[in-house]
Formats: sequence, C-alpha cells, structure tokens
Amino acid sequence: MQPLQIDTVTILTGTAIIFVVSMFAGGIGNYLGIRLASDQKPSFVHALISSVLSAAVWGGVSYALTVYDIGITPFAGALIALLIWMIVLYVRYSGGIVTAVPAALLAWVISIIVLYVIAIYTELPFEAIGIPAI
Repeated sequence: MQPLQIDTVTILTGTAIIFVVSMFAGGIGNYLGIRLASDQKPSFVHALISSVLSAAVWGGVSYALTVYDIGITPFAGALIALLIWMIVLYVRYSGGIVTAVPAALLAWVISIIVLYVIAIYTELPFEAIGIPAI
C-alpha cells in the first residue's frame, strides 16, 4: 500500500486556513471572556494578539516538553496549556488573577463553541492551534 501523497501547496493552504480560523476563535474567546469576567472593554485586535501569544507560548512549551522527553499525560498537557492561557491573560489585562482565571475559562469554552459552529457549517476539522484540549 502506497502512502497518501498530498502536494505541499495543499498542506500549507490547509494549515494556514486552520491557523487563521483558530486564531479567530481564540480571539473571540479572549474578547468575550475578558468582557464577561471584568468591566474592561478590550479591542478585538488586543484579544487576537493575546490569542496568538498564547499559542506561541504553548508551542514553545510543547516543543520543550517533547525535546526533553518529559512524559506527561494528555490531560496534564491540556491543563498546562490552559494555565499558559491564564498567565497570558493575567499579563495582558488588568484585574489580576481574579480576572485572568475566569476570563481564560470563559475564553476556552467560547472558543470551543465558535469552533464547533464553524465545523458544523464548513468542512474544516474541529481542531485548533492554541486552544487547550482541542
């Protein structure tokens, strides 16, 4: 049986589409999470940048965990990713940890809902870059 061959352009296009959709979903999650968990009125661009930063930090941590062969369960990996999301929101928004924890949890749930709706109405897979446990 021959391996499935997909051209590089198709792979890169698919990856770019999933990245953009995932950052959009994370941005909506951050935007609504902060608005619901605090009295702050962040801009969507600020929330989108927070989403990109969360994904970048998680990518670095994930890489380090893989390179140094630290054996953790998938559940622990998801918790670490969610903790990173909380830390990024803590650093990027005022209100301290009291705002960051519920905002990150709300952002995570909202992002899942957004991705679910997108997956229902498109042929995009239900996965995301930078959204813990997805």
